[in-house]
Amino acid sequence: MYGKNRCDLVLLRCVVCARHVAVRVDPEDTLRHEHGVLIQDAFADESGVPYLDAASRELLISGTCGDCYRKLCPDPITHPTAYN
Repeated sequence: MYGKNRCDLVLLRCVVCARHVAVRVDPEDTLRHEHGVLIQDAFADESGVPYLDAASRELLISGTCGDCYRKLCPDPITHPTAYN
C-alpha cells in the first residue's frame, strides 16, 4: 500500500493512437482504486503525494495517453484559439 510495493506492471493501450504504455503500480493501491478511492488518492505515497504522474492517471481513467490527451484537450492558456 502507498506505493511501497510497485511490483505489478500494467500494460495499457491508448484508445486514440494505439500506443502501449507500461505503468508500475502497487497491487494494493489498485484494489483501493477499484473499491472507490479516487485515483489521485489511491496511487499516492503515505504523505498523500501521487506517485503516478497525471498522464499515467489519465491513461488509467480514460485510456488516453498523455500525448493524445494534450492534442484532444489543449490548454486554453497556452493555446487560446484552440477552442474557437
